[in-house]
Amino acid sequence: MRKVLLTLIAAAGAVSFAGTADAKWYKKEVDERGAKCYLVEYIPSTYKYNTRGKLVQHGGTSWEGDIVGGNKIYHRRNPAVYITTKKLVEQDHYTLVPC
Repeated sequence: MRKVLLTLIAAAGAVSFAGTADAKWYKKEVDERGAKCYLVEYIPSTYKYNTRGKLVQHGGTSWEGDIVGGNKIYHRRNPAVYITTKKLVEQDHYTLVPC
C-alpha cells in the first residue's frame, strides 16, 4: 500500500511539472522622470508593560475570624500587590511606504 501511494504521489508531481509555462504579458506605465510614489503611514508608540513592576506590598498568609467566641476562622492567602510600569520600546513616527 505504501509503495502504491508513493508511486501515485510521484506521478502527480511529474504531471504537474510537465506542463509548459506560458509567458504572460502586461503593460505598466513608467514615469520616465524618475518620480517615486510613497504612501505616508503613522506608526504609534510601542510600549512594553510589566505587571510586576513596582512592589507595593509583599504577599503572605493571614488568619481571619474570632478565635475567642468559638466562631469559624479562615486561613487566607494574600497575594503580593504591584504597580504596573511601562517602558518605551519605539517612539511614534511616520514612515514612507513605496506605492
